Amino acid sequence: MSVTPARNSIMMMTNTGQNHNLVGDAKRADGYYGRTDGLHTVQVIVNNFTGNFGIQGTLATEPTESDWFDINLNANRNVSSASPYVSFPVNPAAPTNPQGGDDATLAFTFVGNFVYLRAILDRSSYIVPDPTNVSPYGNIDKVLLSM
Repeated sequence: MSVTPARNSIMMMTNTGQNHNLVGDAKRADGYYGRTDGLHTVQVIVNNFTGNFGIQGTLATEPTESDWFDINLNANRNVSSASPYVSFPVNPAAPTNPQGGDDATLAFTFVGNFVYLRAILDRSSYIVPDPTNVSPYGNIDKVLLSM
């Protein structure tokens, strides 16, 4: 018999440090537990961050790399972006950190009966050419999932 845990926060990603790109571990989502509302909220905390942040989901119970798809975090933000990722600084003309990135805590809510979710740090599609030293571009401090 499967036990559905109480709704709580799950750590999806911890401090990304000097990583240029990073794919977080798969975390169980609503669909895994058989919940029917599919409601998920993700909180991301960034420090002087420059790059893209995203969430991917899958409906597969034993996912392979080809089973993952991007979840559009911009859908409810009134942002006209072809990318499903959120770019930092959010306003490139006015970064919130004096060193050029953003210091921010943002939350994104989306609905879907995803079995697993994972967080994505992507600088390659944002910073061109790829820098050899990412330290000036800050980090993602943590990503939390509430469902």
